Amino acid sequence: MNIGCVSKGIAMAIALGLIGYFVGPMVGLNQEIPVGSVLASGLVIGFLLGAWAFGGGPCRSSSKVKHNNTNVLYVGNIPFKAREEEVQRLFETYGTVVSVRLVRGGPSRRPKGYGFVEMGSAGDVKAALVLNGEEFAGRKLRVNEAKDKK
Repeated sequence: MNIGCVSKGIAMAIALGLIGYFVGPMVGLNQEIPVGSVLASGLVIGFLLGAWAFGGGPCRSSSKVKHNNTNVLYVGNIPFKAREEEVQRLFETYGTVVSVRLVRGGPSRRPKGYGFVEMGSAGDVKAALVLNGEEFAGRKLRVNEAKDKK
């Protein structure tokens, strides 16, 4: 969970706590339950609801599996119309392909022209490196071992 998620959870907690604090006496809750208890309950429930509500969005860890880059290839100059299945078929001729991720960006989610291919073993990676400079759908691919993000 990152700082943005915590702050959203706290904001939700404060909002629900204050709603309970001011609305409780209006509906007669202060006669049965002390107002401080309503405020504290609202804070706890608000934080839990905030974490749950905002946890599904940008707060959640990426649904994509993070890989160590030992068997990952960077593939550049991929044609914009290429699909992950086509790239996978190309690399499968050199070994086991675990996953293919073509990078997309911006509000339109357009392809950026590069991606990552995770191979089954280091031997498969070495074999697939022969694709560097090879033509794929009219473009010469750049294939290198992926480097860790810094």
